[in-house]
Amino acid sequence: MGETQVHLGAFAVSPELATATFAQLTQLQDVVGEMVREARVLGRTVPLGGGYAAEIGEFMARYGIDGPGSAAEQLTRFGRELDKLKGDIAKALKQYQDSDDSAAGGVDCHGG
Repeated sequence: MGETQVHLGAFAVSPELATATFAQLTQLQDVVGEMVREARVLGRTVPLGGGYAAEIGEFMARYGIDGPGSAAEQLTRFGRELDKLKGDIAKALKQYQDSDDSAAGGVDCHGG
């Protein structure tokens, strides 16, 4: 008998692999969320010290870490893409489960 698979777009994987991938994406989302929080803190202030270093820190905060095109914005966008991918996996797993439940409902198992 062949291995049961979940279809994710053009790909087919085992339900176990899809579930493991979902869990890994959740962990990655947690890391990305922490990076966004850190980038936003640095967007308010980059603690490089006083004098000229403070001016560089202010420049970095203003242009490199927060705002349009910044690390925080890119990481937030990446987090949204991860969420969409997780949604696609969850949908495929649900379809697999519904199909599996439907198939099981049509089987009459009597010992003999």
